[in-house]
Amino acid sequence: MRIFLRALVLGYLIFPLLIKSEGAAQTVPSVYQFLERAQEAGPFASQVTFSTGRFGYGPKGGILFGGRYGVHVSGPVSLEGVVGVIQGERDIVSPGRDEGDRVIGSADVQMVKLDAALRFSLTGHRAWHGLSPSLIFGGGITFDTAEQDPVEETLDAADRFELGKSFVGSLGLSTHWYLSDHIALRGDGLFSLSRLGTPPGFSDSARGFVGVEKAEWVQGLSFAVTALFRW
Repeated sequence: MRIFLRALVLGYLIFPLLIKSEGAAQTVPSVYQFLERAQEAGPFASQVTFSTGRFGYGPKGGILFGGRYGVHVSGPVSLEGVVGVIQGERDIVSPGRDEGDRVIGSADVQMVKLDAALRFSLTGHRAWHGLSPSLIFGGGITFDTAEQDPVEETLDAADRFELGKSFVGSLGLSTHWYLSDHIALRGDGLFSLSRLGTPPGFSDSARGFVGVEKAEWVQGLSFAVTALFRW
C-alpha cells in the first residue's frame, strides 16, 4: 500500500512537469508576418472627385489610371512615387451671362498627376494577419494636357478658365493585403487640396462680381486599388 501511495505521489509531482515540458516545446504561430521585400511597384485605378470652385469651372473628377513605386526606408517609413492621368470633364462657364445660366458647354480634361509621398505603416515593416494599414502624407503637381474646346474659344481670353499647373497636397489611409511574398493588393482613400486660378473676367466689378479671390482652394477625394509586385 505504501509503495502504491509513493508511486501515486511521485506521479502527481512528475506529470505536471511533463505537461509543462511538452507545452514549452510547442510553437505558437505569430499573427505578425515580417516583410522581407523592400521594394514594390504596380498599376492602379482610382475614382476621383473634385469640388469645382465658386463658379463651377473646375474639373469634376473622373477615372485616374497610373502606376506607383514604393521603397521601404526604415522602421515604419516608406517613400513612394506616383504617376497617373485623370480622364474627366469640366463645365465651360461664361462670366458675361446671368447667374444660373453661365454654363455654355463642357470640355474634356486630361490631367497628368505627379506625386511623392511618405507612408507610415501602423504595424511597422510587418503585416498583421496579412494586413498592414498605413497613414499617407504627400504632395505633387497636376497639369492639363487636353486641347482647348472650340466652345471655349468663343469666350474672351480674360473669361477663359485655364487649369495650368497646380500644387496638390494629400493625406489619407492605405491598407496592404499581402497575398504572398511577392504579390499584394492595396487600397487607398485620400483627401486632397489644390488651387484653382480665377480668370480676370470673374472678378470684374462691372459685371457685379464682388469679393472674388485670385485663386481658391478646392478639395478632392479619391479611392484607389493597386496590384503590387514586391521584390
